Amino acid sequence: MLDRMIARLLDWLIATLIVCLLLWFFITQPLLPTAVSNDLPEVSETNLRNHLTNLKNIESTREVSKSTSLTADDYIFNYFSRLGEPSLQGFATATGRYNNVRLRLGPKTKERIVIGVRYLVLPGAIKRQSNNSGLAVMLETARLFSKEVGELPMSVEFVAYGDSNADTAGAGSFHHAKALSNAKIPVRVMLELQSVGYYRKVSDSQSYPFSFMAVLYPDKGNFIALSSRLNDFMKLRSVKHSFSSVPDLLVESFSTPENISVVSGVDHINYWLNDYSAIQIGDLLPLRVEGGENELVMDYERMSQVVKALYQVAVSQEVATDNKNEGYFSGVVAGISGFFGG
Repeated sequence: MLDRMIARLLDWLIATLIVCLLLWFFITQPLLPTAVSNDLPEVSETNLRNHLTNLKNIESTREVSKSTSLTADDYIFNYFSRLGEPSLQGFATATGRYNNVRLRLGPKTKERIVIGVRYLVLPGAIKRQSNNSGLAVMLETARLFSKEVGELPMSVEFVAYGDSNADTAGAGSFHHAKALSNAKIPVRVMLELQSVGYYRKVSDSQSYPFSFMAVLYPDKGNFIALSSRLNDFMKLRSVKHSFSSVPDLLVESFSTPENISVVSGVDHINYWLNDYSAIQIGDLLPLRVEGGENELVMDYERMSQVVKALYQVAVSQEVATDNKNEGYFSGVVAGISGFFGG
């Protein structure tokens, strides 16, 4: 009798261990050691600083006067004009009219990668945490891609979404994703840039929305975070692999059902709603703990590394990812996501 009880207990312990290992694997996306690329193109930290300064000045001026001649979308459009042929995608909400600013680089393949970030529109919108660090990274990435256009295996579309302070149907990302879907344009992956410039190297500087995550992830806020739904498990692994090839860039990833707060948001979800794979990229700024002499500061070196990582994602797309193995595995993961209500 005792032997039978012990055997059952061991079975339960083994089963529990297996479930925990599977959850760890699906949530954290562990990778084998990744070869580091040391021949990446140069990124200009000066450009990043200048973009942030200029965008901050535009915001400050717009808060004082509505009649200023330069707006954020003017600035983005003018900069994109130096790199290619940008376009404006206008849309209207109850609060006014807004513009998505678009630029397409690389070969004119129908399938494309989308790199997007929301920019702050002032006045006419409630001021929220600006994504200026993400916007600066996108602008510098576009400059880099325009110089390395011959290395791009497929078209890359950069989009700055007008911030209408609306969710889903009122957001610039919704209108962009819907336009692509209506035109039946395939998207390899959409990468949403959030705040990406703030890091801390001290212990206990990173918090998480769920206590168990503190066991799985670092307590130092010195990493860039990638997150997506379980359905995009393989795409997230691929992007994480590219990011991990950049020297000295610490990368963590979260993969959960899409209704969990770690991966929820607005812009990338609008691509999910149109059956596109989409991944958030950010520094988890709301969860980075400030304090004393170690307050958060803008880390331009780390921002430069994010630009290089985006370059790695783009050039690595030469190998098609829509193979049978990935399709089968993604189907299994999608089933797990559905079980959890994703």
